[in-house]
Amino acid sequence: MYKHILIGIDGSKQAKQAFTIGCSLAEALNAKISLLWVINRDRSMDISFGASEDFYREQAQYARENLQPYIKEATDKKLTVSENVLVGNAKNILADTFPKENGIDLIVIGQTGMNNIEKLVVGSHTSYVIRNSACDVLVVK
Repeated sequence: MYKHILIGIDGSKQAKQAFTIGCSLAEALNAKISLLWVINRDRSMDISFGASEDFYREQAQYARENLQPYIKEATDKKLTVSENVLVGNAKNILADTFPKENGIDLIVIGQTGMNNIEKLVVGSHTSYVIRNSACDVLVVK
């Protein structure tokens, strides 16, 4: 079955729910987990807002700090867990690059895009991952 589960984390309520489900699956399947927080780097944001390398370093530090409670909870459950913070194209990293480079066989990701207009549809990152991932994807609401 599944031996290595990727859980996408971004600080949202949906990501926390994905973490809870992902950990439960990992416990039941004796699988290891990789937590991944992607800082989305968008050229238009770099140009429009003048986002600098310092901005992305600060965002990565914020992500690492906010992953710590997840790491603690997973290790308290005796799960094998790795912490990963990457800067780049979130869609590609979640769907393709990270899973291929790390032997991921299941991605657990929260449903995103939960503003008033998008409540009826799956968020754009999640939708992209579903369509483009080479492995199975579990979307948690």
